[in-house]
Amino acid sequence: MSSESILQDREAKDGHALLDDRNDNTEAAPDIEAWSFPSPEAIREELSKEFPDEQKEKVWTEAAEAVKASYDQLLARWKEEMDTLLVYAGVSSAVLTAFNVESYHLLQPDPSDPTLAVLQQISAQLNGYTFSPPFLNSTHAATSVDLTRAQFHAPASAVWLNVLWFSSLVFSFGSALLALFVKQWINEAKVDGTSRQSARLRQYRLNGLVKWRVGTIVVIPPILLQLASVLFLSGLLVLLWTLHSTVAAVVSLLVASFFTFFLGVTILPVFKGDCSYRSPASVAMYVVLTCIRNVVLWVIRRVCREIYRLATRWVHVRQAQLDRLGDFAWRGYDDIPTWRGRDLNMIHEHHSSLDRAIATSAYSTTAHAKFLSSMPVIFTDLTPDDVVMCFDDLRKFMKGEWGQLPEIVLDDGPTPLPMCALYGLRHLLARPEKGDNEWVNDVHVVLYHYFMEGTITAHMAELSCKTLCQLAVEFRGYRHLATEDRQYRRVFGLTCATLELLYDQKGFGHTYDTLSHVRAMYEVEMAAWDPSQGFISLRDATQAISMLVHCIRATISGRSQLSPVQADAMLAWGKEQLPRLHQWLRDLSWTGLHKGCLALSGHTAQVLAFRHIASHLLVANVIDPLIALGSMQGGRELVSKELIVTIEHAWLRACLAYPDFAPLDAIYVWSSGLDQIDSRLTELCAIQQLDHELPLDSSVPHAT
Repeated sequence: MSSESILQDREAKDGHALLDDRNDNTEAAPDIEAWSFPSPEAIREELSKEFPDEQKEKVWTEAAEAVKASYDQLLARWKEEMDTLLVYAGVSSAVLTAFNVESYHLLQPDPSDPTLAVLQQISAQLNGYTFSPPFLNSTHAATSVDLTRAQFHAPASAVWLNVLWFSSLVFSFGSALLALFVKQWINEAKVDGTSRQSARLRQYRLNGLVKWRVGTIVVIPPILLQLASVLFLSGLLVLLWTLHSTVAAVVSLLVASFFTFFLGVTILPVFKGDCSYRSPASVAMYVVLTCIRNVVLWVIRRVCREIYRLATRWVHVRQAQLDRLGDFAWRGYDDIPTWRGRDLNMIHEHHSSLDRAIATSAYSTTAHAKFLSSMPVIFTDLTPDDVVMCFDDLRKFMKGEWGQLPEIVLDDGPTPLPMCALYGLRHLLARPEKGDNEWVNDVHVVLYHYFMEGTITAHMAELSCKTLCQLAVEFRGYRHLATEDRQYRRVFGLTCATLELLYDQKGFGHTYDTLSHVRAMYEVEMAAWDPSQGFISLRDATQAISMLVHCIRATISGRSQLSPVQADAMLAWGKEQLPRLHQWLRDLSWTGLHKGCLALSGHTAQVLAFRHIASHLLVANVIDPLIALGSMQGGRELVSKELIVTIEHAWLRACLAYPDFAPLDAIYVWSSGLDQIDSRLTELCAIQQLDHELPLDSSVPHAT
């Protein structure tokens, strides 16, 4: 099921619904004040009805077939490698055994040594006799031979020779034994069929292979055999150097050439990604070097972080849970199930996580975008935690495979991944419990995969607007904690940027529901206006003002999918809010709003940069949206003369409150609208044919 077919089905449903709305001329005026965000139960019901059971079953079948093909191919490759390795290990072990049978004698004394000692003693005694007839005289005292007194010491070359060759034999036998184990594991891991239960069992087996590092164990036997070969050749050189230097020199040259080639083809793939000399030894070396690099960087960064923060660490020590001993002593235990029964019990217990792993494995094994497109279809069959784990699995796969969000995902089709993220966020909004740190972290995991690039459909725009607006309002309620505050800023800013991109730049039309979501977000943000929060509150309030103007522009533009009654109600609400904007600007006191405008903690730098930043906020969030509104048909009368004059005076008060400002090229000035605000105010005044006569340039000192 491709993303295009899913979106086309959704667009067709939305189109019929819109036609029915427009044909209904007896529609009652909507009660804007009574509108509210959908409850978690309503969101869950909407998500459960969005995709039919036949579509879900098709997605599950495709995912199961993809995982089965990859799984069978993996087992077949491992089995073939082990078969080849066993043949080589058998030949190697036979050769090594023949050599070791001869070499171990070098560690023992020669059996002829005692006999030779006795003969030498007899010869010495005979030489000590002199014959003077009729007497036989002995000139040497007779001594007995102590055969146990002389100790045998094996030569160092013999010791090293046997160490190398016997170690080689152990490695060869060890690789063969390990290969036999792997073949047994492969036979036990085979699963036939593509039914839902078979798919879960296969995924359970695959998870076990990954968890218990079977793939890592598979690469060990070839490495052991290579080490066995290296040890054997090293021992051969030791033997030859004790026999004949010329032969040893020639063989040493050949072995050195072989070792150089072996090291070269092993090391090159570590540093050259396009090198085809890949082997288990190369992979092991790459993993080791990568781990060392990561550990060293982690230590360096940790030290630098601690030096920078100059803070002490808090070490939390867990107390022993003594009640576990009582549970073990008094708890009753069930009978142990059979081998297959244990697997079925585990599958039943973890069926949701196995289903999630099937969905993500279908993409991670093929990297095909169609499995991303179809993933939202089966989200309703998963638990909320497993929906989040889907995105965690995707992030780990992308980071491990490509190091970051890959371009290949964008090339295959830019919509599947953000569509998955939007549906994932919808499922998070459907949770009954929200606001804790776990929920915030889950939102962060899913939001990592959201972006707006490439082809965007009307349904995707609607889903983005509704989801992000409600998410921003949800976060506003939990902003009292530091973590939620940072997340809220990100979500609120992302929501405003998405609305500007989709509806102002891309030209998509709003529905009454999406405009109601934007309106609710605006009202919540304006109600939270707090000058004591400084720059953060000013920025959020001006962005909320831009959302107000956005709603009015969308209502009178003619692009929105609104009935006449809905358009009148939304326009009436917008007209009621413009005086509120007027009053907010009149009451705005700029003093102290510079706090927090920079990451730097210095008060002077914030004061000098604030005039730049304040001008940017006014231009981007207030003046430019009002200019765009005044240039539309029916929008000129909404931008009143009083509102324009109030904006001018608000900017004048800002200049008087912050007379000094840093040069534009100062390193801490991250944004500025000083070079635009005068021209923008002139353009805004031209809507009502007013003259921009406020003496800003003459009353404000030059930059210092």
